[in-house]
Amino acid sequence: MKKYLLNTGLILAAFFITCVAIATGSYFNAGLAMTVGQESEIRVRAPRDTENILETNRNRQAALHFAENLHEVSTIDPAEWYVAENNLGLQRVDYESVREAYRMERNAYYEAVEMWNVQLAAHEEAYESSLAEWHVERDEAIAAGYPVPPRPVPLPEPYRPEWLAETYLMFNNFSNDLTEAQQELMVTMSAENFYEMWEAIESVARTVQTTHTIRYPIDIMTQNTVHFTLLSHHTMDRLTEELAVSIIIFNLRPNAIPDEEINRQNFITAKNNYEVVMILEGDIIVDERQLITQEIYDTLKELDMLAPESLMDNLYAVLGVFFLVSILFLACLMYLHFYRSSIAANSREAILLLVLYLLTISLVWTLSDLSFPVLPILIFPMLVAILIDRRCSTVLTFAVILICFFIVDGDMTYLMFYSASGILICLFSRYTTERGKSIWTGLLISAVMFVLAIAVMLITERSDTLQDPQVVQEMFITAGFAAVAGILTVFVCMGSLPLWETFFGVVTPVKLLDLTNPTNLLLRRLTIEAPGTYHHSLIVANLAETAALDIGANAHAARVGGYYHDVGKLKFPHYFVENLDGENPHDHLDPLNSTQIIMSHVSYGLTLATEHRLPQFVRDIIREHHGTTLLQYFYSKSRESDVECDEKDFRYPYTIPQTKESACVMLADSVEAAVRSMIPKIQSVDEVEKTIRFIIRGKLNDGQLAESDLSIKDVTVIEQSFFRVLKGMYHERIAYPAKAKVS
Repeated sequence: MKKYLLNTGLILAAFFITCVAIATGSYFNAGLAMTVGQESEIRVRAPRDTENILETNRNRQAALHFAENLHEVSTIDPAEWYVAENNLGLQRVDYESVREAYRMERNAYYEAVEMWNVQLAAHEEAYESSLAEWHVERDEAIAAGYPVPPRPVPLPEPYRPEWLAETYLMFNNFSNDLTEAQQELMVTMSAENFYEMWEAIESVARTVQTTHTIRYPIDIMTQNTVHFTLLSHHTMDRLTEELAVSIIIFNLRPNAIPDEEINRQNFITAKNNYEVVMILEGDIIVDERQLITQEIYDTLKELDMLAPESLMDNLYAVLGVFFLVSILFLACLMYLHFYRSSIAANSREAILLLVLYLLTISLVWTLSDLSFPVLPILIFPMLVAILIDRRCSTVLTFAVILICFFIVDGDMTYLMFYSASGILICLFSRYTTERGKSIWTGLLISAVMFVLAIAVMLITERSDTLQDPQVVQEMFITAGFAAVAGILTVFVCMGSLPLWETFFGVVTPVKLLDLTNPTNLLLRRLTIEAPGTYHHSLIVANLAETAALDIGANAHAARVGGYYHDVGKLKFPHYFVENLDGENPHDHLDPLNSTQIIMSHVSYGLTLATEHRLPQFVRDIIREHHGTTLLQYFYSKSRESDVECDEKDFRYPYTIPQTKESACVMLADSVEAAVRSMIPKIQSVDEVEKTIRFIIRGKLNDGQLAESDLSIKDVTVIEQSFFRVLKGMYHERIAYPAKAKVS
């Protein structure tokens, strides 16, 4: 009864939302027939006061531009002075070293000049003495009639020293470039003037650095501030002043820190300081024969003058559409009832189908202004085909396309394109579940939709319009959008599968591949640590899948549940009969202890399922695959020694199956174990069939299937399914009765 009420509520909700979407969609959207670029046939006045959006936006943008270009308000960082002060100290040491080097170079030059003067005087004295002696010798030679001796030659003048001024080369090692005049002043000024100048430099630098906002690079305003401060507090000649200013400017550091709060407030104030332009009631929006501009069109839209007309104006059309929608809903419900009845029984599938449908029409309604090839309609057939059923998707897609036709006010192009592409998506969805083929399938769908869009437009366009290059260009652009929409549909649907699996517990073929992959950690552990349990799980999975498929349940979920239902046996694998290889450890245990060990595989299986993040439906099957079944062997063994033992202690303390899939796994688990244990004794296939029937009837009589929604017919179908699989699996081991001899 609850499921019937739930399904009825879902159907009514879907029908109501569909009617609302159509009523507010483009099909019934009517108003003034105004188009940008055309002339208005009537004069239109404003019916009420409203904002002129375009003009207001212009003012808003201008205010925003002004706010973004506001002068930044900054505060002073006092820490920068300590860096500047240290740099000044280091530079002072550098300049003092240059001055000392210059003093030593100058003294050395003066000493060399003095020595040169001494040597020059000695040379001149020696020459005068030689010349006096020559005069005497000359006079004596003339008096005696001898030849006159040669006149003495002056000694060569000693090398006059030069001032190389190598000290100036030291300035090249400093980062502060001084002019030649400033360099000369730096090394030639007196020590008193140097120290006075440096005190002025430090004083002015401290004042400017700590009281004025400085940005990088140093601007003219800061340079003028340095000049003014230096002149107002210190008296020095022009060249010394220029030198001091150069040193101060070089050592000043940017100290501006933006005041975030003030700047934010200024920005907000300036941004919001714009005029809202209003259109008053009665103002002419567009006059007769006036060209309709974008601004006029936006104003009409803002005034709701282009809004949909009242539904009462199209009463008959509305009734016709709603009647058609009712027929579509009825047809879809009849199809689901006849060919997909499991949806009515499975509330999760019913809710999933409703969510996919509502998501599709909501997206289409929201994006109804887009052109026909990019409407998100195709996500419905693909997701329904992957998550529920391809045949169901094919039928329901036509209904969705017709409903969306009225939401977007479609045309013949829309109907042909989405009818063909919807079938295409439903058929191709089979290959999207294979990871290796999903990309190629997406590319193939994209290419086919490109061609399909062109084909549809060739059908609907008149032949004479195809002579226009612009029309052909737009056709290929539209087809390109269709191709992009096709591949995006595949990628979006495939990418969203984990969400649907998580929220609705559905198992997709992609998820099935992951869960049944032999390299999966839990399955790999089963093959190594409990190989008997692993083999048992494979057979249970085959049995459960076949039975679920035959009764119309989710065969994928049943198969995965069969793989993992006994994963908890990894804790004590050697305590379970399928893993025994020698002595039975239960022969040395109390029956109650053995029972606790056997039962613990369910709780440990749930723990492993949680740790490995198995889907919820797998955890449910692990919890429910024994239900509240009685461990008959240990209970009977316990009664042999203790007649008053409580049967409740030997029943599994869990939940009986709540779904058909879980019931299939429970029955497959019991049947497989029973048939496996009797294989050596079976004489005919009839015994297998009787055993299957006996096990299933026992579960039915024990109340284990009371909440699984299995009907008597389903139970009969499951018996036949199990017999068909087991007969084919164990036929070589069964001794068939010998044929009677023919006389």
